Parts: sequence; C-alpha cells; structure tokens
Amino acid sequence: MKINRRNFLKGVVGAGGTLAMSSALISLKVYSDDMKSHRPYENWQKDNTEWMMIIDLAKCDGCTEEEIALCTKSCIDGHYTPDDVEYIKIFELEDSEFTKKSFFPRPCQQCRDPPCVHICPVGAAWQRDGDRLTLIDHSRCIGCRLCMAACPYDARLFMFENNPKADQIPEGAIEDEMPFSLLKYKGVTSKCEFCGLQFIGLLPHCVSACHTGALYFGNIKENAVTNGLGETRKIDELIRERGGFRWKEEEGTMPRVYYLPETGIDGGI
Repeated sequence: MKINRRNFLKGVVGAGGTLAMSSALISLKVYSDDMKSHRPYENWQKDNTEWMMIIDLAKCDGCTEEEIALCTKSCIDGHYTPDDVEYIKIFELEDSEFTKKSFFPRPCQQCRDPPCVHICPVGAAWQRDGDRLTLIDHSRCIGCRLCMAACPYDARLFMFENNPKADQIPEGAIEDEMPFSLLKYKGVTSKCEFCGLQFIGLLPHCVSACHTGALYFGNIKENAVTNGLGETRKIDELIRERGGFRWKEEEGTMPRVYYLPETGIDGGI
C-alpha cells in the first residue's frame, strides 16, 4: 500500500474492506514437529518477561523483489490465514516521485495500556499477567468490533468468512485450552499476538523471516532484542543511538513497538 509519509505518521491508516480470520498460533506440538523456519531466541526465559519489538526502518527494503514481503508471507503461512489477511502489514511511503521510497511495517503495537481491552464489553480482549501480551479469547468474542474502532493503529481484523485454509491446519494444532489456538470460524476479531513462540524459545515468524534483520524481538526486562540474523543488541542503547520512537505516542497507549528512523537523531526511550 502506497501512502504519503507525513499523512501516514499523523493519522490512522484505513484498512477498508480488509478480510480477516481469527488470530492465534500453532500449538507447541505442531512447532515441535518442524521448526526449521524459526530461529531460536537466545535470551528466552519462562518467567520475568515483557515482550517488545524494535523495527529498523533503515534496514526494511519492503521485499520489493518478492511477490509479498517475507515477514508477511511467513506470518500467513505459519497461521494458515487467507492470503489477503496480513497481521503484519508493510506500508510503502513516498512523499513525491522525487523522494526516496521507504517502508513501514505495522504489527500489533502490543500497548501497555491497550484501548481494545478497555472497550471490549465481554472481556474477550484481555492482557495476560506476566508478559502483558494483549490477546483475544475467541470463545468470548461476540464480533461487535468495538476493539477495531478503538485501536489507533488499525491493527485488528475481522473474520467475515470461514477460513478457506481450515483443512490445511495440521491435526492437533487447534487446542481450545491454548491461548493461541488456531480457529477456523467466522464472526470473531483477530490480530498479531507476537506469535507466542517465546513459550518454546523461538522468535516470531516475521522476525525469523526478515532477510535484512530489520525486525528485532526481545524481553524488556532483559534489556535485549535479537533479529533473525542472530544480532543481539541492548534495547536502551539501540533506541538512544538511533533516536527510536513509538508510533502515535500521543495516544497514551504506551506501545511496545519502537521504530528506528532511517537517519539517526538524538533521542531516547
């Protein structure tokens, strides 16, 4: 999607007509069968975790030589979503034909103070204790879409139809007791949930797939993030050196996704 850089950073980007399916992940059993496409997260701990992502805009090339961005494709393949459902969306920014194009990946911002949780009338949008991931309980979701209206980042989707890939989901991948179970029915909301792969010490699909190492993932409480190329950096140093910022910080949601601008500026957390 091409959009003016200035207008993009000022307001919400609409996702008109977006078709979505329910969110969630393959269970531990399925990942254990074949984890070749995932890189292990070296600093994984089961306790004392709060997950975040850092996105280096200088490294993101939009995968312009590919039919679809590698991070997006990996997410679609890993979650068995329809091909037009993108939990991580890559926006193409261009102020004019004379300026350089840039790319802006948008996953769920995993806010510390998520408006989607506050507005949900049935408690289907909830924030888990400990790592504080914002998740969706699909057994409670009534499809009212108030959470979609409340999200300043337009990061939530709605499943209007049953998933056409439902028959491709491996047996055992759908476990109702799992917070990340794959679902295959219509009428629920859906979004990126940072993959939940940290349960078995793996990076999210998108981070593992990024061929430039633009996506970093890690634990705020360890002050460390790692990209798919195996580079590990201290969170505070990386944000300070590159002038990292949080998108729409004025909304007061305290997102846990930081962006590093293409040209470094003085700044900090």
